[in-house]
Amino acid sequence: MRFHAVALAAVGALLTLSCSSVKPMAIQAGDQCFRCRRPIVEKTLAAQMLDGGFASKFRTSGCMAKYLADHPAETGTTFVADYATGKWVSPDRALFVPVVLNPDTGERDYRAYSQKADADAAAAELHSVPVDWKTVLEKARS
Repeated sequence: MRFHAVALAAVGALLTLSCSSVKPMAIQAGDQCFRCRRPIVEKTLAAQMLDGGFASKFRTSGCMAKYLADHPAETGTTFVADYATGKWVSPDRALFVPVVLNPDTGERDYRAYSQKADADAAAAELHSVPVDWKTVLEKARS
């Protein structure tokens, strides 16, 4: 009887773990980007990839795209910060607006938006056009 109770508890624990979704890790200003080793300054531009309990934090969604382009065998669950809310979203469900991060150096990257209206408003303000994650990855590969 005791064996059945232990086995049932173990099966219940495995079912609970298998049904839980992957949750993004918190990123703090000053954390180091996994790819470029620069500090993450603006959390609303950050991205991350979770793979087997290991979190790779990226300064921007463009930096994560470049990492994935350079390491096509890498797998994991990816997230980008919604620029408008700071909440984590799947890059497949976001729109990306190209932006100049540093006018002095001309460094460009992307802001991610989970809402089309937010992306369209930002794109109009920045005289740009929103693109999807597939386009961001293709540009990182070229």
